[in-house]
Amino acid sequence: MKLLKFLYGITGLAVFLILVWLFAVPNELIQQKIEEAVSRSGNGTMALSIKGIRKGVFFSLSADTVNLSIDDQPAISINDLSINFTPRHLNAGKLAFLVRGKIGTGTVKGILMLPLKGNFKIDKAGLDSIPYLNRFGMSANGHLSSDIILNNNEVEAVFNIPDLNIDNPDVTMIPLINTFRRIQGSVHLDGNDLRINSISLEGEKGFARLKGQIRNGLADMTLELMPVERSLNSLESMIIGKYIISPGYYAVPINGPLPNL
Repeated sequence: MKLLKFLYGITGLAVFLILVWLFAVPNELIQQKIEEAVSRSGNGTMALSIKGIRKGVFFSLSADTVNLSIDDQPAISINDLSINFTPRHLNAGKLAFLVRGKIGTGTVKGILMLPLKGNFKIDKAGLDSIPYLNRFGMSANGHLSSDIILNNNEVEAVFNIPDLNIDNPDVTMIPLINTFRRIQGSVHLDGNDLRINSISLEGEKGFARLKGQIRNGLADMTLELMPVERSLNSLESMIIGKYIISPGYYAVPINGPLPNL
């Protein structure tokens, strides 16, 4: 009899909480708290804007569009976002949610644990849906796949772009950038500090490796070039010639502010 009363009590509490969630908690309040949480976690460098937020049963949420900005610059846009509660991590004392959405023609899915930790996978997202890349002074087409680990204001990402195409070949910040067709690597974002662990680039004119960091919009990086010499035209050879270290190996410093786009 006591067990039956206990079950009735638990069921009643669950129904009560769901009704409070659905009818007593305004959508605007939920949106405000989410946006404030992201802003606090990024030390003021990140901002979230949500459009068309809606509640569902069992503490689920959906939104038409979620826009993330970093340093007051658009970073990424996610459409048709859904967030659903999962009890899988309750035994560890953590609230967790399954996340799904679209980034352009690609998808993002993963798990978010409060206060702000998670693992996410991006599959074949169009680069035109990731405006953060514009900070590097280039407009590109291609599809990005990535595994991302979120830990409060820190983000670790491993990524791959197998079909890169640079739209504006006049970019001079990175020599030969418009000749590369495949990029893969890993980066670490901590507030205003973007650390490039290693990024490798491959194209019809050779290989390259990029390392360094971008802090507060200032680049301190080195591009190691290993070109196929016979494939370079005279202008390309002249541009990289002063950076030669040894035959077939060039080290190009990339320093200073990023393009103001």
